[in-house]
Amino acid sequence: MPRLSGGYYVFFVICAATLTGRAVLDSEFRNSTLLYILIPFAISIMLHLVIPIVEGDSPVQRYGRHMRAATIVMLASSALLFEGFLCVLFFMPIYYIMVSIGFMFSSLADRDGGGHSGAYAIPVVVALLAAEGLTGATTVPRYSEATYTRILPGSIASLQANMAKPIKFEARRHWFLWLFPMPSRIEAGSLKAGDVHRLHFVYKRWFFTNIQRGDMAIRIAEVTPSRIRTEIVQNDSYLSHYMKIDGTEVRFRDAGGGRTQVSLTVKYHRLLDPYWYFGPMEQLAARQSARYLIDSIIARKDG
Repeated sequence: MPRLSGGYYVFFVICAATLTGRAVLDSEFRNSTLLYILIPFAISIMLHLVIPIVEGDSPVQRYGRHMRAATIVMLASSALLFEGFLCVLFFMPIYYIMVSIGFMFSSLADRDGGGHSGAYAIPVVVALLAAEGLTGATTVPRYSEATYTRILPGSIASLQANMAKPIKFEARRHWFLWLFPMPSRIEAGSLKAGDVHRLHFVYKRWFFTNIQRGDMAIRIAEVTPSRIRTEIVQNDSYLSHYMKIDGTEVRFRDAGGGRTQVSLTVKYHRLLDPYWYFGPMEQLAARQSARYLIDSIIARKDG
C-alpha cells in the first residue's frame, strides 16, 4: 500500500475522524455500526498510511506506535465532538478491536510481493459486520428482558409495603453500575395504579462540567398481590441515548416459611449496534439494575 508523508499526520486523521464522526452523529445512524465499526477501521488504515516506518522496528513496536496514535485520535476527536466519559469508556474496547483489525489488514496488504493473498478478505468481513442494523433484514431484534430473582424474608404484603415507602438508593451496586450517575432527586407518591414517579438525573459528561439534565417518569400501571407493573412514560435522561427502557414487572410468590420469591424484570429496547458488543453489556446493566432495585427498595428493612 502506498504511504503518505508529512509531520502532521495525527492532526490530519483527527480532523478527518471528527468531521466524519460529526456527520454520523447528526444523522439517523448515530448509534449504528458505521460509528462503532467502520470509522475505527478506516482510522486505522489512515494511520497506517501516514505514520512513517521506522527502520528496525519489530511488528510489536509498530503495533505499539500504531495504537498510541490511534488513542490520540480517539481522545482528541471525542473531545472535539463533546462526547462524555461514559461514551468514550464504552467505545474504547470496540475501537481498539477494530483498530487492531485494521492494523492487521494493512500489515498483511503491505507485505512484499503484492501482500498476503488473504488480506483483502478482512475488509469484506468488516463490511458485513458494519451492515448490522442498517436495514430491517440485517437488524438483530432489539427488544430484550433481564430478570433477577431472590427469596426474601417477609410476606408479600410487607414487601409491597416497602415499595410504597420513600425511595432511597442506598444498597451496594455492582461495579458496572458504578459507572452511571444515580438520580439526584426522586419524586415518588404512594404505590397506587396511575401514580407517576419522577427521577431527576444530572450527568456531568466531563466529570465536573458539560452538564446534561434529564428526567425519567415512571407510571405505576398495575398493582395486584402477585404482580406490580410499571411503564416509562417519559425519559430524556442520559440513559435514553443507550437504551429505551419500557418498564419493569415485579412478581411475588409465597415461598413458605414466611418467605417470598421476588422476580423483577426490566424490559427494554437496545438502541446501539452491533448486538454482539452492546447486547451483553446492556443485558448485564439491566439484570444488575433489577438486582439493585430489589436490594434497595423491596428487601430493605427500614424507612
